[in-house]
Formats: sequence, C-alpha cells, structure tokens
Amino acid sequence: MRWQKIARILIAGFVIAFAGVVVFYLKQGTTAAKPDHEDVRVTPGSRTESGKGTYNSYSLGKGRKIDYDKSVTFDDGRTELTGVTITLLDKDDKPVVINADRAAAVFPPDKPLDITIGKLTGNVRLRTASGIDVRTGEATYSEKDGILSIPGPVEFTKGRLKGSGVGATYNNGNDVFWILAQAQVHVMPDAAGAGALEASAGTAGFARRDHYMRLLPAARITSDGRVAEANEITINLDEPSEKVQQLQLRGNSRLTGGAAGGAQLMTASDIDLNYAADGRTLQSSKLMENAVVELPGAAAAAPKRITAVTIDIGMSPDGATVTSLQATDKVHVNLPAEGDTPAREITSVTLRATGAPGQGLQNAVFEGGAAYREMRPANAKTQAGERKANAQRLIIDTKPGLGPMERADFRGNAHFEDGKTFADAPRALYTIDKDTLDLSGPDGDPGKGPTVRNPQLTVDARTIHVSPSTQRLTADTKVRSTIQPQKPGRGDAGETRVPSMLKRDAPVYVSSNRLDYDGVAEATYKGNASLWQDKSSRIDADTLVLNEKTGNLRASTKVRTQMNLIDTDPKTKERTPRATVVTSDELVYDDAKRTAVYTATGPTLAEMTSPQAIVIGQRIDLFLKEGGNELERAEADGKVAVTLAKMFATGKHLVYTAATENYVLTGEPVVSIKKDEKGACNETRGITMTYNRATEQSTVDGIPGLAAFNSKPLDACPAALLK
Repeated sequence: MRWQKIARILIAGFVIAFAGVVVFYLKQGTTAAKPDHEDVRVTPGSRTESGKGTYNSYSLGKGRKIDYDKSVTFDDGRTELTGVTITLLDKDDKPVVINADRAAAVFPPDKPLDITIGKLTGNVRLRTASGIDVRTGEATYSEKDGILSIPGPVEFTKGRLKGSGVGATYNNGNDVFWILAQAQVHVMPDAAGAGALEASAGTAGFARRDHYMRLLPAARITSDGRVAEANEITINLDEPSEKVQQLQLRGNSRLTGGAAGGAQLMTASDIDLNYAADGRTLQSSKLMENAVVELPGAAAAAPKRITAVTIDIGMSPDGATVTSLQATDKVHVNLPAEGDTPAREITSVTLRATGAPGQGLQNAVFEGGAAYREMRPANAKTQAGERKANAQRLIIDTKPGLGPMERADFRGNAHFEDGKTFADAPRALYTIDKDTLDLSGPDGDPGKGPTVRNPQLTVDARTIHVSPSTQRLTADTKVRSTIQPQKPGRGDAGETRVPSMLKRDAPVYVSSNRLDYDGVAEATYKGNASLWQDKSSRIDADTLVLNEKTGNLRASTKVRTQMNLIDTDPKTKERTPRATVVTSDELVYDDAKRTAVYTATGPTLAEMTSPQAIVIGQRIDLFLKEGGNELERAEADGKVAVTLAKMFATGKHLVYTAATENYVLTGEPVVSIKKDEKGACNETRGITMTYNRATEQSTVDGIPGLAAFNSKPLDACPAALLK
C-alpha cells in the first residue's frame, strides 16, 4: 500500500510550497521600485489608477517580484491589484509562481513603500518548479494569528496526484495545513498500473513539522486493493515526511483487502498498522477492542475468522503472508468447512499462532481453557455429527495459512465427546487425517484417565488409542473395562451382550495388559486377562476375546473360570447358587447354544470342580439352561477321571445330566473305585458305569467276554477319595 505517496506529495508539495513559501512571502513587507505605468483613473472611488507594473522586492533577494495588470488605490487607502503574478524563490532558489485575478495590498502610512498583501481572490493558482499546482478562488492571511485561510473550494495536483476540498487553513506557527471539508486525495496508477490511491474524509490535516497527516471524520483510504476506514486516521511519517511509518485508525476501524496471504478483513475499535522502511510494506497490526480478523479460505470456502478483545498480527518481510498472530480475551476462532473437511470452532482466553514466510500460520496455541467444536457433514462413510473437546491448553497444527487442521493436541484435563462416546485424559492427541485420538497419562499434565466410555462400555488404561468414527480402540498397560448391565426390555440391536453364564443386570469387569477392539463387535484382552462380576463369577486367562454382538467368548492359555450355577440339593431340594471352577488351556463359549467348551492342548488336562464332582479330561463341555445360570448337562472326553462323593472312576467319555442326576461314564475299560462304609476301597471294571447322585448308588456294565468282578479289594484308596 503506497501511503507514502500522500506524505511525499501533499506535505512536501502542498504544505511546504504553498503554505510554507507563499504565505511566508505574502506576509512580508516589500520595498518596491517605482512601478513603470501610466496613471489612468477610470474606477469610481479611486484615488489613483495605473496600468501594468512590477514591484521588485529588493529586500527579499533577486528574482522575487509582483507583476500586475492594473493597480487601483481607493479613497479609503485600499490598494487593489488585478491580473496579479507573484514570483518567489523557494529555499532551493527554484521559482514559485502565484496568479490571482485580484490582490488586496496595503501600504502602511509610516512605511509607504512597504506593501502587505492580505487577500488573493479570483482564480488563485500556485505553481512550483517541481510540478505542484494549487487552485482556489480566494485566500486570506491574518498577520495577527499567522493563519492563511481559504474559505472556498481548493484543488491541487502534482504528477499523478490530485486533491480537493472545501475550505482550508494554514497555521504558520505550527506548520499545519487543514482541508476543512470534503477532503479528497487521488493518486493515479503508474505506468505499470500500480500505486493508485484514493483518500477521503470530512477534513484532512497535514503537519509537516510533526511528520503526520490526519483524516477525520469518516476517513477512508484505498490503495493496492486495500481499504482503510475509521472515524479518524492518522498517518505517521518518517523524518523527511516522505514515507509512512504507521497508520493509526481510531473509532469503528476497518481494513479490507490486501495480499492474498494476508488478512482480508480487520475490524476493531482502534487499529495500528506499522510499515517497513519502504513505507508501503505492512509489517504488523494491532487491533484493540472488539477485534476481528479474517484470513483467506480456500477457493470456494468462507474466510477463517478470529475474534478477541485485542489481536496482534505480524507479517512476513515482504508483507505477503501472516506469520504471527496473538489474541487476548474472549478468543473465538471459526475455521470453515473446506470440501470434506468439517467446520470447526475454538474458544479460549489467549491464542498464539505462528508460521513461516510464504506459508502463513500453521501452528496455534490456545490457553486459559480451550473449547473445541467440530461440525461434521454427512458423507459416504459417516453420518452428520458433532465432536466437542476441551482442555486447559490446545495446540493445533494446520496446513499453510491456518488451513485444514492436521492434528489437535489437548493438554491438561482433556475431555472429548463424539455422540455418546466420551474420552478423558491428561493429554488427548487428535490426528485429523487418520481419525484417531491418542489418550495418555499425566507426564506433567493434570487430569483423570485415560478413559473412554459410552453407554455400554468404559475403558481405563495408561494409554488408549481410539478412532472416533469407527470406534476401533487399543489400550495398553493396566487396562480395565467395565461393561454396563443390559437394560430389561431392550432388543439386541445395538446392545452389548455378555455371556449368559454371567448376570445381565450387573456390571462386568475386565482387566488385562492390552486391549484391542475392532470397533464392530470383538474385544481382545491380552496379558493377565481377567473377567469378573463379583467374587464368585470370574474368568482368568492369558487372552480373552469377547463378542459384544453375540455374547460369545474365547479364552486361551491358563484358563480358569468360576461360575455361580444354581445347584439343587438332592435331599432338601433347596436351590442355591454354588461355585463351579474349570481350568483348561482353551475355552470357547457359544452364547446362542449356551455351551462352554474347555480344551487341554498341552499335558495338563482340563478340570472341573463343582458341588457334585471333580471331573478331569482332555475336553469338558458344559451345557447351560435358559438364563445361563444353571447346568443342564456336562460332558467330558479323553482321559476322563471323575471324583464323586464316595467314588473315583476313569474312562473315555462322561455325561452328567442334571435332570436325572446321573453320571454315565463309558470306556474300555471303565475303572470304578468305591469306598465302603468302613473306609475300604474296592475296584470294579467294565464298559459303562452309571452313578446317581441322589442315591449315591452305582452300577457297572461288564466287559463282554470277560467275567465281571465287583469287589476286588484294594490295599489303599486313591488319593482322590482320601480328600
């Protein structure tokens, strides 16, 4: 913006040449040679009249004179010159020529040869050797207060400059020139089509000695595509009064347009604009009270808008891009949608943004309590929605020019919301293009968590990595999940299911070293995984896999389950929940079939301990009744061993049926060892053994082709029967 054009042309030209030279010499006494003229009296009331003549000002130096076409001295002592041409020399001995139709001249009685010119009227014109041309209809000078007054329209030109106004004053004491009304300044573009300028205001003042220009009220300056408006504009100039150092806009200040990478709009109560040494390159701006800044958006996008009580802006050395921005109090940033990028809003107490020349702002720090809001439009992948977050401090990285966000780093009591999903942590790092949220522990930042929760599930861990859109989640170190109880009367759609062997009206807790959730249904807990509801219901394993849609469960390595299954006392018929414990290498639970399959993959066999018996085998299957809290049937297969109240037996396959309370063991052979009332043990062999829990009676089917024996005494009872 070429504000210095105003300073160089108006102040150096008009004020110095017209006011500083003309007025100075017009007010001086002049010792004149006797004019060469004929005395022709034709004007009524005149005392003397003459034709063309010249007053040579010997006291003021060679070349300074007053030429006129006619001189008339009236009876009251007034002298009027017509067709006046005043020739002066400026400080560089260059000619300054003033023309007027008439000039009032007074010869003091005590110095009859001294002429004082107090008023010029009719086509008053001033021209300098440098090309300044000033025109007005009338000008008067007051010896008493040293003020030149131009009451009517005034125009001035110099090269590409044109200016006009109505009424003007020049104060010789402080060297200040004012256009009093309708001030207009125009600078035509140069040969390259640049440098045009328009300025207007109610009044315009030029202070050569104090190096400033002032426009007010309704001040407006337009140059290089930028418009500055305010109730009052002050232009502070350098020592030679040729280049702009600062623009001060006061009251309803507004700046629009400018370089493509700069602020396209700045408004505030007051604005200070600071320029480089060239006087035209904007270097910084300070906006005070109700500050608003708009930075350019993408081709079809709305501008980015920043509001605050005060805003300070720094520009690159070439003035092309904003490289720093600081905002204080009631900071509000609006980042509009760009293509698939959602619109975002951020509020805080303070904002510090930085960037590189040619790139613009790319990093911003919001402090004093930052609130973030993201409005996501619907697309092929996701529905329309809103994300919100807040923290003590927010650091964002964007593409050049405060463009689309790349990541947002929430520090201190970070809280994140997406629909019904909530996240809390001392720190939350939101990576936009990857759609991920990384929650991490204190590390100097206050806050609880990390925690992620929704109506069905809560996850706590030292670190959590989650995708807000897909809900895919991983958690590491001291992982703990809480599965909320299912509400009665709700359908299965969208509801988290837990294995029916657990209570559905109580929370389920899971802990592990690591969690990996696929965002759809399956959660995998690894490393010292444990699932429990209370002290009597628990599943432990190295790895647990839960499917929240089906309620299925898989466990592997060091599996141990404890279930509270209803047991009916065979004698009292009292139904009481009692613990059943099973250990194995693997567990597969099918919730639809209500079956739990325990398998031994290594040398240690699966083992089930229940109120009724202890069963060992390579595989144990439990079949649960409707509701999942009562055993319907149990089967064991491969190297089966069963310990009952007074019996120990081995075989290949075992079936327990709760309805009949019968244990049926088959194998070739089945070996049954029973302890009698005296504590002695007898061994029986066969192909099938049937034992009834209620009667504690057993039968053994013999092996075909071999004689059965039922009471072979043993020297000692098995250890299992001695417990």
